[in-house]
Amino acid sequence: MAGKTQDDDAVRAARNRLVRELAELDRLGERMAAIEINSAIEILNNRLGDGPDPDEAANLERRYFRS
Repeated sequence: MAGKTQDDDAVRAARNRLVRELAELDRLGERMAAIEINSAIEILNNRLGDGPDPDEAANLERRYFRS
């Protein structure tokens, strides 16, 4: 079971790096790349069983999906 925990920790660390990169892409105005990174974050959240952060989801919707 330790392997699973280590794998989860590694996936969580990668996901957290992607979250930081998403913020940077957003700052740079790289909308399409940010959307793709967000998709990867969601996939990793599902794999880890972590639910989406409701505040972040609302923030992303405002930034990318509302005109």
